[in-house]
Amino acid sequence: MKKIFYILASSMSLIILVMFLFAPGFLLSESLPDLSGEPKIDASLRKELSLGSDEIPFIMLFNQSRLASWEKLQGAPLHMVRRYDIIPGVAAMGSPGTIRRLAREQWIEGLYLDGSVFVSGPVRSEDDFAGESSARMVNASYLWSQGINGSGVIVAVLDSGINQNHPDLIGKVVGEVNFVKNEETTNDLLGHGTMVAGIIAGSGEASGGKYMGVAPGAKLLNVRVIDSEGDGRDSDIIAGIEWALNNGADIISLSLGGLDLGETNLPVTMAADNAMDAGAIVCVAAGNSG
Repeated sequence: MKKIFYILASSMSLIILVMFLFAPGFLLSESLPDLSGEPKIDASLRKELSLGSDEIPFIMLFNQSRLASWEKLQGAPLHMVRRYDIIPGVAAMGSPGTIRRLAREQWIEGLYLDGSVFVSGPVRSEDDFAGESSARMVNASYLWSQGINGSGVIVAVLDSGINQNHPDLIGKVVGEVNFVKNEETTNDLLGHGTMVAGIIAGSGEASGGKYMGVAPGAKLLNVRVIDSEGDGRDSDIIAGIEWALNNGADIISLSLGGLDLGETNLPVTMAADNAMDAGAIVCVAAGNSG
């Protein structure tokens, strides 16, 4: 009797499993990852795909002409976020299925998660301003005595914006742009970008010269890529690098957290490399711990 029960139980389990697998509306291909295009999908994006999100922000790189690639994307089931000239690619929002289908296309070089970047904040008081120690650390006073104070140099600050009404920064900003979605301003709503701008080119007016930037003769480009909460995305950083380069930046400052460059973040790394090939100097923060 027990033997018959075990046989019936096993049979019922098999029947239930078969019914589940072939029930209407159950698509095995949608539930299990399609591994055929995995080599083109970056590890961070692959991890995001495994979480089952309905729509994922990602960056795709092409291995052929931009125009031809853009034409092939026409009608694709995705939302285009940004098109670039500084790298052969675009930023978009798409479903996991769309991303996996793109990974099978020969004209796609790679697919990457549009990752998050951040800055600390808010920064509001003079106690948080490091201008004096920064100038001393790089022995800026010696260069000043030699007549080298940043005059003739334009520095693009990719950050949370710049408060142009700060006494130390009046007349410093020669161009500005906002890449932050849903916040239509170039003003600094956090304080971090203003702090960085002051460390770079602050006149020291507000402190009687005590807190002077390392290059007080430099001019600034205000490139807002970080929102009022201190968050941003790789796609906006790439757009900011491209804009800065097209608007005369000699130096591009990326004082941002979470921005890993190299093979782990090929799109931003490619944008930075191409900016340097075009003659700009790209400075990326390596941390606050020395």
